[in-house]
Amino acid sequence: MKQSIYTIPKLAKYCAFLFVLVFTSCADLDQNFENEQYLTSGHFNAISEAGGIVGIQSIDGAILSFLRDGGTGTSQFGLKAIDLGQDLRGNDMDMSRSTWFGAYNRYLNVIPSSGDNEFMWSFFYKVIKDSNEVISLIPDTVTSEELLVYKYKAHTYRAIAYFYLVRAYQHTRAADSELAVPIDKGELTGNPLSTVGDVKAQILEDLNLAYNGLKNYARASKEEVDGSVVAAYLARYHLTYENWSEAETYADIAMNVGSISSNIAHGFDELSVSETVWGAQVTATTSEVYRSFFSHTSQINDGYSGWNHFKTINSNLYDMIPDTDKRKAWFADQTYGPGVITVPGTWGHYNITPKYTSLKFYAKPGPGQFIGDYIYLRNTEFYLTKAEALAKQSKDSEAQQVLFQLNSVRDPNYTKSTKTGQALVDEILTYRRIELWGDGVAAFDMARNGVGLNRKDGRLNPVQPAGDLVIPALDDQMKFSIPQSEIDSNPNVN
Repeated sequence: MKQSIYTIPKLAKYCAFLFVLVFTSCADLDQNFENEQYLTSGHFNAISEAGGIVGIQSIDGAILSFLRDGGTGTSQFGLKAIDLGQDLRGNDMDMSRSTWFGAYNRYLNVIPSSGDNEFMWSFFYKVIKDSNEVISLIPDTVTSEELLVYKYKAHTYRAIAYFYLVRAYQHTRAADSELAVPIDKGELTGNPLSTVGDVKAQILEDLNLAYNGLKNYARASKEEVDGSVVAAYLARYHLTYENWSEAETYADIAMNVGSISSNIAHGFDELSVSETVWGAQVTATTSEVYRSFFSHTSQINDGYSGWNHFKTINSNLYDMIPDTDKRKAWFADQTYGPGVITVPGTWGHYNITPKYTSLKFYAKPGPGQFIGDYIYLRNTEFYLTKAEALAKQSKDSEAQQVLFQLNSVRDPNYTKSTKTGQALVDEILTYRRIELWGDGVAAFDMARNGVGLNRKDGRLNPVQPAGDLVIPALDDQMKFSIPQSEIDSNPNVN
């Protein structure tokens, strides 16, 4: 991995500059930018008084670092940890035993006292708080385009956070009048719960503002947010709330970032992968080793998954993948003994690899190392989003063509679908389950489509004890409760 533009050496350079401007301890700022959860209002105020662009750049980098690194717990490695937890709440990813992330898989962490619940809530509200600070530091009247770019980026981060929160803490199909989560725009006191409709309006306002401000911005790296990233979240938003024409429009923008990779055996650990829309670089300096996405998902690395916490695909979904489809190689086709090289060009693993175990994600350079970049968004998701949005508008021939554009690269024997109506939608949704396995969208897709949990479906892959659950789509277990810490500290939340 090449050096990230948001690693500490560059932040230290910003820190030295800030010291000259605002007489603030460089060691203190370096610590706070490295561990962004400690970034205080005092730092924001000092940067505001200093003026200029350098401090704002540093805060933006700190927010991105926090999205990458998250908290200090083993299952708290930022946005990828949340996405992994959401996938483990779905129908298609199982665990072989109860360990880290087991509470997501068994729906034990939806209660107010859960540490996972507290992490998710505090993680996203920290992003919201720091985004609010950046937005407030840059007045709407500012004329510097360079400064305005960071304001638009902050609107994007805030929208992403609220989009996760409203879907985690309320049913996706809940009426707009139902209560969801508080909207915080920088007030010093606790805010009451806002309605689903108000939160959705806030998300859309932020995303539209950000897209219009960033659509012509040329980013230096795929670590940065630009118009294509905002378009991706607009596509997700409009798909979720069934605004099919808008979903089609923005998905088309996101799907045209890069190209579909003909080689799918690359571990999804490099931002340089042609499909990447947005992600975070992980270097030897910033790697959290065992507290990382690849430790928990890579069977062939010596992390939690590799030890014996296997992540497996629902065997019923595996059986739906054609034998000629390259994506079938993302999962073990049989049980392999120790030392067998299960992914060509890599290395043998010391442990067994049960049939159906994920081989999709692995971090190079080798065993015992987890220096893999985090990919948050891939363009293939938006081929499927556009296809679904087209099918929902009865544009069947166009939907068939978009689906063919993706699947013909993944499967040389794939023929263009002739299905129409709901049968075509169902085919697209099946390919979403296959293509996006492990990418963090499964549980959210279930929620928007009104699909419940059913692990007593005859699957043959390993399922952890007490993990064979059946939960209806709109059951209260399908959403998280407001954390106890918020209830205790916010008099306006009950």
